[in-house]
Amino acid sequence: MESISDLQARGLKFIQDDRFFPFGTDGVELANFAQANRRDRAIDLGCGTGIVSVLLAGKKGVPVVGVELQREVAELARRNAELNNLPIEIVNDRVQNLKNRYESGSFTVVTCNPPYRKTASGEASLTNEVRIARHEVEMTLADVLDASAYLLGSGGKLYMVHITERLDEVLVEATKRRLAPKVLQILRPSQAKKPHIFLLKCIKDGKQGLEVLPERDVLGGTSGLEYPK
Repeated sequence: MESISDLQARGLKFIQDDRFFPFGTDGVELANFAQANRRDRAIDLGCGTGIVSVLLAGKKGVPVVGVELQREVAELARRNAELNNLPIEIVNDRVQNLKNRYESGSFTVVTCNPPYRKTASGEASLTNEVRIARHEVEMTLADVLDASAYLLGSGGKLYMVHITERLDEVLVEATKRRLAPKVLQILRPSQAKKPHIFLLKCIKDGKQGLEVLPERDVLGGTSGLEYPK
């Protein structure tokens, strides 16, 4: 069943389908964390139904290419772009195939809210769509970082959200691909709970030196909240 949500930001609306993985605060956090504007060319890897793409284009004016493997999910992302009349192109393809579509260095910004869990970890999801969104069935961390390193030119920026238990792996694997970790924001559900996700900015061919921002709670449930300055 479909419903339309008010994102409470610049009149943006968002269609959701209960068959597919719903967007959460991690996607909203990622879109707010990404520093980009209309002069950038951004690509959102594994865009799902399009929440990060819609917020980047709708709030910051960023032209975005959203890449989504699942055909019906990609179609809903396309409808969300059209609903808001935004400069978003949705590509229904595998992240691993992007080298066949774009030249190296074609983008200035990459965003990704990837599957958090390895294939053998956690409980199996009830639907194939949700399983693909949660587990590295079709797209692994290595796939994301390989694509990012290829798609970004020198000085290009990667913005990613992931779970804290894989932070060490993300930092090591990004560095191997000349994606220098530059800014880290660790988030917790509330002050009473341990950190659970992090936001990371990497720069292609950037210098060493990581800024760690003060740990904080995730933003509230309103998608229109601006990222704290």
